[in-house]
Amino acid sequence: MDYKDAFDIFLCGGSQHVPMLRPLLQKLIPFGTVHLGSSYLTDDDLRQLEGLYDVLHTPQHDPNAYFNFELFSIRDINRLATAPYFVKLDADIHIAPDWIAYVEEGIAAYPDAVLFGPDRGNLDVSFEISGPAVRQLLHQDIHVQNGRKVIGGFYVGKTAFFKEHLRVMDLLHEFLWCYWDGVRRLPSPNPQYWPADGEVLRHPVKVIGGSDRIHGNEDTLRNLVVHAVGAGDRIHVLDSQGRVRIDRVHRAQAR
Repeated sequence: MDYKDAFDIFLCGGSQHVPMLRPLLQKLIPFGTVHLGSSYLTDDDLRQLEGLYDVLHTPQHDPNAYFNFELFSIRDINRLATAPYFVKLDADIHIAPDWIAYVEEGIAAYPDAVLFGPDRGNLDVSFEISGPAVRQLLHQDIHVQNGRKVIGGFYVGKTAFFKEHLRVMDLLHEFLWCYWDGVRRLPSPNPQYWPADGEVLRHPVKVIGGSDRIHGNEDTLRNLVVHAVGAGDRIHVLDSQGRVRIDRVHRAQAR
């Protein structure tokens, strides 16, 4: 298999992650086109990582480093990915040298899967997103209850699916990111989707679900998109048998 044609691999990190990034990137670079996302790596950091990634992206979505990386995963991965599958992982994930076998086995076992990973979220995906703007732009209110969630430390996505539903993801992201207590607080990052007269922009949007950090939580959003378009049965949590390890205690503290 020509891995460079089969997988786009996305990883984000800053200067504090360089000791973790170097061994991690060494395991990733043979198995796909590696996209490194960072606005915070110094020239010295990049010299240490030279030859271990294919493309460097420098997102400038938000001055907060956490939100900047989350927004990169939300706003950029779907557009940047061109291979049939993309892999997204965090800098503190532990992978075995044969981690790609887990990915290949998952695709072979579930060829219809649009999202899979080794660990399920502590909380399922439950949301109501409703109102005139939601119905006008998405043609329905969104109701998802107890949907399965694959957490964002490591997951594999089917590129064509998320490109097909890019508009849905962009708009759901906007309803969660730009509205607080039903009222728009931030301008639209995707004005091309909205009517020119702007009337619907002024309507409130009702959001029930999530937490006070959902507006910056990309894995919840990605899982929500799959459930919102009726494809929740194509999300799978698959045991990696130790080939991909996510430190749940560390992640719970970080979140």
